Amino acid sequence: ARARAEAAQTEAKAEAFGQFREAAVVDMVLQRLPQVAEAVAQPLLGTRRVTLVAGGSGNIGVSRLPGEILDVVTRLPAAVEALTGVSVTQ
Repeated sequence: ARARAEAAQTEAKAEAFGQFREAAVVDMVLQRLPQVAEAVAQPLLGTRRVTLVAGGSGNIGVSRLPGEILDVVTRLPAAVEALTGVSVTQ
C-alpha cells in the first residue's frame, strides 16, 4: 500500500511538472537552497578567524562584511537562472 501511494505521488508530481515546468523547476531549486546554503556554510563552522582583503574605496574591515553578504545574496537569482534557465524573480 505504501509503495502504491509513493508511486501515485511520483506520478502526480510528474504530471504536475509536465504542466508547470518552470514553476516546478523553481520549486525544486527553492526547496534545495537551504541544503545548498548549509553545505556551503559547513566548512566555515570551525572558522575562528576571518581576514578580509579589500581594495579600492569604501568600507574596510568588518564593516564591509554586510555589503559582501548582500552582494552574494543579490547574485543568487541570476545564478539560479543560469543553472535552470528559469527566472526566479518572475
